[in-house]
Amino acid sequence: MLYDAHCHLDLMTDEELQTALIEAKEKNVSIMISCATSFFSNERTLELAKKNPSIKAAIGIYPLDALELNELELDKAFYFFEAEIKKAIAVGEVGLDFKYSTKKEELESQVKVFSRFIDLSIKHNKPIIIHSRFAQKQVLQLLEEKNAKKVLLHSFIDSQKLMDQAAKKGYFVSVGLSILYNVEVQKNITVFPIENLLFETDSPIRFNGEKATPADIAKVAEKVAELKKIPLLEVIKQQEMNFSSLFGKL
Repeated sequence: MLYDAHCHLDLMTDEELQTALIEAKEKNVSIMISCATSFFSNERTLELAKKNPSIKAAIGIYPLDALELNELELDKAFYFFEAEIKKAIAVGEVGLDFKYSTKKEELESQVKVFSRFIDLSIKHNKPIIIHSRFAQKQVLQLLEEKNAKKVLLHSFIDSQKLMDQAAKKGYFVSVGLSILYNVEVQKNITVFPIENLLFETDSPIRFNGEKATPADIAKVAEKVAELKKIPLLEVIKQQEMNFSSLFGKL
């Protein structure tokens, strides 16, 4: 079996979703983790998971979306997460995004909210799926301070040094369609331990002008097998073990 460890199926239309689910099944992609981003996307993500056994929900708020909420709204959001966490397979997509935040108060606010999400995941023994654009070092530091164990670093593929640090901590890193055309990503994945690797599509985000779908996981798996010069079946079996190790057997 193959798995899409990070996508956003709530952003698809009903028609797009039904097509995506059929194509995923044809490519042996059995489970897709749909990550919420805005507060309102959490309800739709949970509803999709309730209706479709192959979809699992991750609940949370994207770091830039969280900046738009005041303290009262954040408290209400975390009340919701506490009430609904049992329906989710993970906490996500959460983390830090320092690319578009330059003000000190914004950076501090992001760290504060991310810390609350780490605490939520630890309290309920749920994996946490993390966004870390322009903030990879800060993310690793905060995870270590909190002694987080069940961690998936979404698209954490730009720095071989930081990837190695993540692997040594027992974290998982997910790679997506950039592996098909980005030479630096290919180099990093070639030497990264496959025991710490998961696959994602981030669908329906566009790559090279085309919307990604969970079925594209098959392309990622094939490329990893090519880069590591091992049989595709070995890659698939390792994915099964990695996914079960982090998210449990489904």
